[in-house]
Amino acid sequence: MKSVRVPAYAKVNLCLDVLGRRADGYHELRTIFQTITLHDTLVIEASADARIDLRIAGNSALAGEPGRDNLVYRALDELRRELRLKRGVCAVLTKRIPVGRGLGGGSSDAAAALIALLRLTGKRMEAARLVEIASRLGADVPFFLRGGRALGIGRGMKFIHCPILRGALCWLFHPPISPCPHEMPTSGSRGD
Repeated sequence: MKSVRVPAYAKVNLCLDVLGRRADGYHELRTIFQTITLHDTLVIEASADARIDLRIAGNSALAGEPGRDNLVYRALDELRRELRLKRGVCAVLTKRIPVGRGLGGGSSDAAAALIALLRLTGKRMEAARLVEIASRLGADVPFFLRGGRALGIGRGMKFIHCPILRGALCWLFHPPISPCPHEMPTSGSRGD
């Protein structure tokens, strides 16, 4: 059975300016996203039945059978319905990107799921439609469809791609503590 393997690259914010609250309750952001070589890996293949079977490896806290709220599951489900696919999908996501560190792992995994399912089925989709689906999944997901380096503006959902930094080094430190969610600004977050 044919399978497709897609990397899901992490990103760093080279800068992040929170410019104040917008009328819609979100914050106005200016940020520069840059993908880095750290990545998760998603492998998918078609299955005989009509369900989505997603397993996660590499992170014991996320291992097992994730529910329908998982971004990869949601991405596969949304695109499968959009393409009117009858067959199901078996997927294995190998996690390497630390969770909850602002590196975009979940968003990148969702974008990888969209790309992988299109490759697996050989289907094509207009870029604007794919971005629309990605936007419903999360604020950063459209960025990860292309990756590289981009200026994010507004709620962080509009991107202007920039030349990629080549040969630059980035050191990531992953302390063994969980960050407080209310202390970490994220793109598209409400300032409640």
